[in-house]
Amino acid sequence: MARWDGIDEFIAVGEEGSFTAAANLLGLSVAHISRHVTALEQRLNTQLLTRTTRKVVLTKEGEAFLHQTKQLQLAMDDATQSLAMQQTTPKGKIKLTAPVMYGETFIMPIVHNFMHAHPEVEVIATLSNEQENLLEGGFDLAIRLGHLKDSSHRARRLSARRFIMCASPDYLSRVGEPHTLGELTQHQCLIGNSSYWRVNENDRDKHIKIAGRLRCNSGWALVDGAKKGLGIVQLPNYYIENELRTGELVPVLTSYQPDQEGVWGIYPPRQFVATNVRVLLDYLVAGLE
Repeated sequence: MARWDGIDEFIAVGEEGSFTAAANLLGLSVAHISRHVTALEQRLNTQLLTRTTRKVVLTKEGEAFLHQTKQLQLAMDDATQSLAMQQTTPKGKIKLTAPVMYGETFIMPIVHNFMHAHPEVEVIATLSNEQENLLEGGFDLAIRLGHLKDSSHRARRLSARRFIMCASPDYLSRVGEPHTLGELTQHQCLIGNSSYWRVNENDRDKHIKIAGRLRCNSGWALVDGAKKGLGIVQLPNYYIENELRTGELVPVLTSYQPDQEGVWGIYPPRQFVATNVRVLLDYLVAGLE
């Protein structure tokens, strides 16, 4: 494997732009990274990087070599993953990320069932409302909600979510029920992270601006406010399914409900998906039905 020595280190430095960042990414020392990249340049008899006190810049030759070696690295990953596909029992480490509330309430209980059924699997989970970079963070799987941005990552639809506008019967009896979007200006709207709600009018999804005297970044807090008659709220269905079932909250403006969105499992763009990730995705699809 002497021909491969230094390749991973060089790719990390080239993509991260510094030896320190590359060392953090690979979990190695800066000295190790520097030593192996220097040895690679000496072996190739070519300068791949221009080093300054502030940053590291790829030479023209380095840029071309980075592009070529990155393809080799992906091919090596695919070869490794193809062997993993031959496993009959999921095992090994899975590093995943998911939004905090959705991860706590829906994803992690399914992950725990998966781990109970497959004791050779190790899971490292990061619950965060920031969209983690899969490649930089070394994640095998990310849970994403809503419309996906253009990406080179692969995706599997796990479930769906619907945004519903609703209020308590007490609020509606006091203030009246709106029947058009324009009437929302006469109501208190409970505001989350955005002052805009998604609606569908004339078969077109759009955003409308809303206003009210309560703003909070917690969906559960907004549910409580709506139940106590403070106003109308729009939330994903999984926040309010129980309240809708018991009648504590009542849907309003149902003809303006936006189209449902996807709940997705996102994973790196490799040809083969490791057995443990593939089986976990199957668990998530079944558990989120």
